[in-house]
Amino acid sequence: MARNVKLDHRGIENLLQSAAMHRATQEAAEKVADNVRAMNIRVGDKDGGAHEYDMPVEVSMTTTDRAHAFVSIAHPSGEAVQAKHGALTKAAREAGLDVTGA
Repeated sequence: MARNVKLDHRGIENLLQSAAMHRATQEAAEKVADNVRAMNIRVGDKDGGAHEYDMPVEVSMTTTDRAHAFVSIAHPSGEAVQAKHGALTKAAREAGLDVTGA
């Protein structure tokens, strides 16, 4: 039996822009960032050199029509680290997020 469903677009918009959604989105992003950090990937010098350090991972938040979080490897070798280790992809999966190609 077909039923008519009317979406409350204003209510959906308010929910997506709410403080609670912002917090939930930020918590998920921080979990992903923590998972990347837990991989203990080092950048800079190789094999414990004087300029080797923990790979920097950053979380930034924005709100447009909904809350957005970005987790990034803040280093010039970030793309290479993702290509070699799949760091962000693995970290997101470990945080319980669905990872799909876009």
